[in-house]
Amino acid sequence: MSKQRKFGSRKGATFIEYALLAGLVAIVVAAAAMFFGEDIKRLFSETGDKATSVSEGVHDVKLNTSLQDANKRATSGGGSSGSSTATP
Repeated sequence: MSKQRKFGSRKGATFIEYALLAGLVAIVVAAAAMFFGEDIKRLFSETGDKATSVSEGVHDVKLNTSLQDANKRATSGGGSSGSSTATP
């Protein structure tokens, strides 16, 4: 008689092992969230505030005019090839 036949299939045991492992991971994640929750919340809040301030600061910039000015400076900077770089 083979060992597998004698002890039965391991499919159920493997499923239980994975379920226990998933439960342990869930407990660790929950504990980490409780421990670091406020720090993570503050980090995301500060990042969101900074992104909003950058967005508001860029909102009023006239991008097309700035690009046209840069192109004028690049082409008037000399050189007949047209590939000169802009100088501030």
